[in-house]
Amino acid sequence: MDLRIDEQLLLADFRRLDPAGKKELSDYAAFLVKKSRASLSAGEGQPENRCRLAAQPEERPEAAKEPIFTE
Repeated sequence: MDLRIDEQLLLADFRRLDPAGKKELSDYAAFLVKKSRASLSAGEGQPENRCRLAAQPEERPEAAKEPIFTE
């Protein structure tokens, strides 16, 4: 997994926390996730930095299975 430098620093800082600090941070992250899900279900719409993915899968001819013939 490729992480940006700020993400690597966050992980390093999290690993240095004591168990109480890790639990507090995890609880706060869970609170933010619940808050964000509640606001989305309340009809506030999608965040501005998201876009919908195409409904149909893209065709990938390079991944098609073809028999290999050798002489």
